[in-house]
Formats: sequence, C-alpha cells, structure tokens
Amino acid sequence: MTESAESADAAGALARDLGGEFQILRLLGTGATSEVHLARERALGRLVAIKVLSGEVGGDDVVRRRFQREARAVASLSEHPDIVGIHRFGQLSDGTPYLVMRYVQGRTLEQRLRAEGRLPLEHALNVLRSVASALAAAHAKGIVHRDVRPGNVLWDDEEGKAYLTDFGIAAILETSAMESARLTAVGVTVGDPRYMSPEQLDDRDVTGQADIYGLGLLGYELLTGEGPFDARSKADWIRAHLTQDPKDLKALRPDVPAEVADLLRRCLAKQAEHRPRASDVVRLLSRPLAPAAPPRGPVAVDDGEMDLAELIKRRVPQLVALAITAGVTLIGLAGAGVEFYGLPRLGLDLTIVFAVALVLVALVGSWYHGAAGRQKATPVEWLMYAAIATVWLGVSAVLVLR
Repeated sequence: MTESAESADAAGALARDLGGEFQILRLLGTGATSEVHLARERALGRLVAIKVLSGEVGGDDVVRRRFQREARAVASLSEHPDIVGIHRFGQLSDGTPYLVMRYVQGRTLEQRLRAEGRLPLEHALNVLRSVASALAAAHAKGIVHRDVRPGNVLWDDEEGKAYLTDFGIAAILETSAMESARLTAVGVTVGDPRYMSPEQLDDRDVTGQADIYGLGLLGYELLTGEGPFDARSKADWIRAHLTQDPKDLKALRPDVPAEVADLLRRCLAKQAEHRPRASDVVRLLSRPLAPAAPPRGPVAVDDGEMDLAELIKRRVPQLVALAITAGVTLIGLAGAGVEFYGLPRLGLDLTIVFAVALVLVALVGSWYHGAAGRQKATPVEWLMYAAIATVWLGVSAVLVLR
C-alpha cells in the first residue's frame, strides 16, 4: 500500500471514529511516528490539529506509551502562552491514541528558514525568548523536550509569534512528580544527530540542560541561517558536538549584540553544568540589549601592533607631520635669528633639540592613544609627555653645552 493510500485510510478511520465531533479537512503533515490532520470542531466551529499515532508503529507498546506520555506532559503545560496546548486525548476504536491540539496557522521555522534564510535580528531574539520561556516552564515540571530544533517551533502568521511543540520524545526527570520511568532503551539514540547534545550522544544522563544546547543550535540557525559547525554527515555532526567549538557568531553576523553571542556560546558548552538555565536565558533576552554598532573612534589593537593602514586610521602620520612642520618652522626662525640678527648659535642648537622633542611627543602620544583607543589625555598622561620632553631637552642641552 502506498503512503498516500495509508494516509487516506488513516483519515478515513479518523473521520469514522470522530466524525460526529470533528470534520476532517486535510492532512497537515507526517512524522516518524505520527500524522497530523487539520479538522474543524463542529460544536465550537474552531480549527484544531489532530495528531494520530502512525499505523506502522501503532502496535509498538513502547511508542504508544511515549505518545500517551506526550499528552500528559503537554496537558500540564497547556496554559503556557508559548506552548501548543492540547484540548483532549483519546483512543480510536482500534486503540490508536490521538491528540486534539490547538491549530497554529503557519509554518515551522525550519520551513521558514529554508524559504527565507536567516531571520531579522529582533524577530530571531523574540523567537528564542519564547522557546526559552516554554523550556523554563517544562523544566520546572521535570519535563525535558530533548528535540529542540526549527522543525519543532511553529510560527503563527496571525499572531506573529512562535510556539514550541512536539514533546513526543520528552524524558521525564527522575525528580518529577509524574511517571518517572524512562521509555527510551539504554543505547538507543532518539532524535536527529544535528540537534543532539553531547550528553545525548555520549549516553550520559539527560537533564533540561540538553534542551539549552538545542536552544543554542536553534539560535545559530535563526541568526545565521546555518548551524554553528561545518558538518555534513551524521558522523561529522556527532564529532562536532563532542569535540569542536562553535563558529564565531559575531563574525557570521556582526549586528548580533555581544551579550547574545556570549549567551549562545555558553548554551553550546560541552559540559551541561556550564550552560545557563532556561530561566536565565529568558531573563537576559528580556533585558534591553546594547546594539552591536560599528566602533566609533580608535579601536584597541592587541599588543600594540599596528599595520600601516591602522596607523593612517589613527592619524599618527598627520600628527607627526604637524609636529615636524612646527619644528622646522621654529628651526628656520632660529636660524634666521643667528644669521641676520647675530643671535647666539646656542639658541639654534636648543631649538633643534626642542623640535626633535616635539616630534617625539607627537609620535609617542598619537601612537599610544591610537593603540589604547583613548580620545583625551588625562592629567597624568600630560605629565608623562612633559617628562619625556623635559628629559630629552635636558640631555640634549647638556650635550650641546659641552
């Protein structure tokens, strides 16, 4: 039987069992374990999404239990404004479980990214804040999503906001008041390797911090249109998650605020305990963030190293040229005084010494302020320049007088 025929059969069974309450309109999508149908609730006239366990895995008791657990998990979070809530849970006549969920009119962020590329900065930060808020609520109830990625974030076109969905493979923490039995067998990888945390890949204990790693991956995709690693195959992704550092977000997108770049870098820490909590992410993204504006004025240069372009940018040559011009002018005046007015030769010699000192102060001062990014000299720095000139004048005067 073809896939379309199976979907038609599933829709037919759904219509027969729920036809009195719901008008089945069309298939919205299919996943590894379920199908989602668009329907209209007859009593209220509202559109809903009905998620039904796929026939292929419907006989698998472990998958059924996981699906049922999704209903309980999402039901406990249904009131949260950033989570797709469920209206009811039930079973069809053949025992197949189904969920009736809120219908979000729009696309997944995976579809948006594929069609439009990276999101505008403010838009991306709003999505990250919504997803982090949803995760904070889930973690407070001991629920770990374990599959945070663009395909599980829906964008509501009408409301202009994001919703986190699909807690189907969520793990219940041992400390949860809900059922604590883990349904995923040890050594079985559940999820897409592109969006898995190091601890998931390493078969270590998975906590809510695994979702924070997924949030960091999501942030990179929303802000840059690509992931934080140069990986193509599953093996590449696994190796990157376990051993590689993420790419420099500021280099990929300079307008991202420094606080956000640092936050996403910490979200992608290899060790779970080094990542922020979901509530911390919400708090940071809710604060006004300093815009990543181009630097104004001199920029700091490491270790005082500058190339010719930086020297020109700092205006060091112009300042030194001005000092040389002033020095040459003074020397010319002193020379004229010696030649035409019979002034002592010592005056010319001291003027030469002073002119050289002036050039040295201009060179040292402009270089220092260019390298340090300083706009104005402090009184201490003015004293430093005066000391340089005085020492030079004193030493030179002694040599000339001798």
